[in-house]
Amino acid sequence: MKFKSPKCLVAERLKEEGLKRPKLLFYPGRGDVFNRVAYKLVKGELGVLREEEFGESILPGKVVGECGQVELLALRGSVKPDSAVVKARGSVDFSGLNLNYPTFAVDMSFFGNLLPSERKSLMVQLEIAYGVVKDYLTPENFVITSVDDEVSGVLEEFFSPSVPFKLYRFLPDVENVIVLDPFGDEEFTHEEVTPDTLIVVGGIVDSSERMMGATAEILPKVKHRRITYKGSRDIVPDRINEIIKIVCQYLTEDITLEEAVRRNVTRDSRLRFIRRELQKNLVRFMVSGELLRGIPEELYLKWKEEFGITDFFFRKGAKHVGGFIVFKPSIFDRVVGETMRRKRRVYVLEELKDEDVVAVYP
Repeated sequence: MKFKSPKCLVAERLKEEGLKRPKLLFYPGRGDVFNRVAYKLVKGELGVLREEEFGESILPGKVVGECGQVELLALRGSVKPDSAVVKARGSVDFSGLNLNYPTFAVDMSFFGNLLPSERKSLMVQLEIAYGVVKDYLTPENFVITSVDDEVSGVLEEFFSPSVPFKLYRFLPDVENVIVLDPFGDEEFTHEEVTPDTLIVVGGIVDSSERMMGATAEILPKVKHRRITYKGSRDIVPDRINEIIKIVCQYLTEDITLEEAVRRNVTRDSRLRFIRRELQKNLVRFMVSGELLRGIPEELYLKWKEEFGITDFFFRKGAKHVGGFIVFKPSIFDRVVGETMRRKRRVYVLEELKDEDVVAVYP
């Protein structure tokens, strides 16, 4: 199922009260301010007062968040507010809103296999991932599982003075568990997700691909689901916080999983994608006894438009495959025969003209 984020639920409630521009009377903080404030409004940690209830004029502010035509204001600006968000009880009742969402669990079963640098990277990813969950769901929807004494000590040291999320030595008693696994047997879909679902992400940071496939060993008897883009894993980011962000967007917005992946393509995933796609799609030509590699212009333009692949990534990919050209379909008009090199087809060209070549990446 799909879910409405806390900020959207709160925005709907504010609209019912005729309020569309509440202003924070304190510094907004980090992340998705509206969602984090919405959570605190529902929990009763903050309140909303109309201007007449506030007792004095509320200064204009600037928009720091928006949902359903409701704008959250803060700081100094030119937009006039109609209410104030205060650190006290307000007059708008949010208590009837239910914040029921699936929970993300990062499994630490393989922590002992990580290198020191990988452990440090994992701690950073956990910190960011926790912020991501707060930006889309609530702080309660992020936990860590398979926590032994060593893991607990590292977490307590990194998140000093206290770890902000729950730690479990064993998996919580949840009926519906889904492990996100790049080699899962089926695609992940929101139709399998309910508010009682535990979505497990492996706490694996692998700088050398020595642990590829290890996620399959996490809870092997439950559902393992993969996230791909049109069947490809290469373009999907592999950092824990990025995977969680993709799923959060997919579950709380009216978008497909592929669109969520496309929105969150990273530098590293672009590099991984272009290297592997070049290897799979290279066409080989022979010109005057010289072997020449190339990719079709149509594919080149598709990668640029769909994933934002720039010359930087094409140049990096070129080093990986020994250089390549981007060719137009007209190049096949120059083919006079075929041969084989290392069991691969090679087209023999009579000549290569400049008008057949779109770009050259040495």
